[in-house]
Amino acid sequence: MKMTVMIDTNVIISAALNPKGSASLAMIKALSPPFQPVVCDYIIDELHRKFEEKFPHRITQLEAFLYHALLFIEIIPTPESEYFAEGKIRDVKDRPILRAALAKHVDYLLTGDKDFLESDILTPQMISPSDFLKK
Repeated sequence: MKMTVMIDTNVIISAALNPKGSASLAMIKALSPPFQPVVCDYIIDELHRKFEEKFPHRITQLEAFLYHALLFIEIIPTPESEYFAEGKIRDVKDRPILRAALAKHVDYLLTGDKDFLESDILTPQMISPSDFLKK
């Protein structure tokens, strides 16, 4: 049975910058059966914004990482219309990610973001890279 895993921005950034860290290992696991990895177009845009802002000297590294990773990761659209559950996420900038995860009916949202991890949202299951590696 396939399980869909949405990979959050912070996990991708950590994996791109630290290929031997837990975020990278969790991404590798998410790329392997029975998991089906996805990201939404909002995450791709956010990745570029964050790298421009915080790591402008490493844009090439991000592009190389995405070039390879996106061969295996499905990019899904971020819906315009909001879901009621979005109100459970404090940071409004994270809400489009949850919206896309809900629209796609993903099983897991792989994230290091406390706004997701500390929310009381049950579906999708919010999971940190270290907990995902233990599954």
